[in-house]
Amino acid sequence: MLKISNLDKNSIARKVGLKKDDIIISFDNSPALDMLDVAYYDSQGHFVMQVNRNGKTITIEVDKLSWQQMGWDFYDECYLEPRWCANKCIFCFVDQLPKGQRPTLYVKDDDWRLSFVSGNYVTLTNIKDTEVQRIVDKKFSPLYVSVHATDDDVRRKLLGNKNARPIMPLLKQFADAGISMCTQVVMCPGINDKQVLQQTMEDLFSLYPFVQNLAVVPVGLTKHRCNLSQLDLVDKDLANDTIDMVEAFDKQCFDKTGEHFVYCSDEMYVYAQRDIPPYSYYGDFNQLENGVGLLADFSYQFDLAFADAYKAKNKSFTVVTGVSAAPFMQKAIDKAKTAFPQLNANVVAVTNKFFGETVTVAGLVVGQDIVDTLASRNDIGDVLMLPRVMLREIEDVFLDGMTLQQFKQLTGKEVLVIADGYEFCQAILECE
Repeated sequence: MLKISNLDKNSIARKVGLKKDDIIISFDNSPALDMLDVAYYDSQGHFVMQVNRNGKTITIEVDKLSWQQMGWDFYDECYLEPRWCANKCIFCFVDQLPKGQRPTLYVKDDDWRLSFVSGNYVTLTNIKDTEVQRIVDKKFSPLYVSVHATDDDVRRKLLGNKNARPIMPLLKQFADAGISMCTQVVMCPGINDKQVLQQTMEDLFSLYPFVQNLAVVPVGLTKHRCNLSQLDLVDKDLANDTIDMVEAFDKQCFDKTGEHFVYCSDEMYVYAQRDIPPYSYYGDFNQLENGVGLLADFSYQFDLAFADAYKAKNKSFTVVTGVSAAPFMQKAIDKAKTAFPQLNANVVAVTNKFFGETVTVAGLVVGQDIVDTLASRNDIGDVLMLPRVMLREIEDVFLDGMTLQQFKQLTGKEVLVIADGYEFCQAILECE
C-alpha cells in the first residue's frame, strides 16, 4: 500500500490535488505495486493515477517535465522489505559469521528491486517471469548481477541451487531491452577460475555495452566455516595468473571499444603483491563498492590535497587499518614524511581475530580487535584515524556491535573517521 505521508510546500503533488494519507491504487491503469513504481513515475512527464481518499476513488492526472520531482513522501511501511535469498552459496559470507551478533547481520537478501534502488548485487534466481517483464517494460536500470559463472552447471554448484535458471538468456533478454548491468564474479579456486572465468568474461562481453563491466573478486573465507563446503583461498600464484588473464582479456575489450570492461578487485592485487593500476584505468569507478579501484581513488584524492600541503600538523597520528591495506597506507605516510619530516604518524595493521586471520580487508576489522591491538603497543599517537568502511553506513557501529562512542571511551583517544584520501591528507597536513 502506497500511502502518502507528506507533500512538500509548492510541490507538483500538492498542485495536482494529492493530499496527505491518499493511497495510490494505480498508475496508468496498472496496479501500484511498490516504491519502484513511485520512483519510475516520478521520472515520467505524463501519467494518470487512481487514488483512494477516505474510501472514495479519485482520478488525478499529472503533466510535468520529466526531470521535475513530485515532492511527496510515503510512510515507512511503504518501503521495500528485502526478499530472502533462495540460494545456499558455498561461499556465502553470512554463513561464515560467528553466532550471537546483531540480527541484521544474518539477513540474506537477494532482491532485484534493491539492486535497482541501492546497487545490491543479486543472483536473479528468485525472480518471477512477471517481474522480468516489469523490468523490461519499465526499464529499471542499472541492475547489479552476481553472475559468478556463465557455465550454468558451475553456477548452480556455486549457488547451491540446482533450480537456478540459466543466466545468459536472462541477461540477454535484459540487454535486448536496453537494461544496463554491472556484474561480478566471486572467484573460488578450482571451481570458477581459469577457463571457466575466461568463458564468463567472453560471454558477458558479448552483451556489451548493456553489460557495462565485470568485477572479479577473490572469495573471502572466515574461521567460522563449520559444516560448510571445503574451499581454498586465492594464493599469490593464482592471483597473479588471474590478473594476467583478466588484464589480457580487458586489453582486447579496450582495443574494440575504447573502454575497460573487466577488473580485478584491489584485494587480488594485494594477494599477488603487485601494484594496482593507475587512477585512469578505472573509468567511472562503477565497481568501487566491490573493492575495485578503492586504493587508486584514495591515492588520487590524497595527491590532490597533498599538492596544497605546506606543513605537518602538530599532533601525532596512528592510522588503523587491515593487514591488506597497511603497506599502502604506509607508502602514503612515507610520502608525506619525505616532504614534511616533522610529521609524526604511523600505521597499525590489525590482525582479524573476530573473523579469522585470513580476513585482511579493513572493512571487516571490528572494534574489539582494534582495542586489543592498540593495548599491546606503546607507539600510539594522540589521534586515531579509522577508515569509514569499518563502520556501518547509517550509524557509527563496528561489525561486532561496538559503537564509535564506546571505542573512544575504551581507547581514550581522539578519533577521526576518514572517508577518502583527500580527508586523510588534510587530517595530517596543513593544506591551503
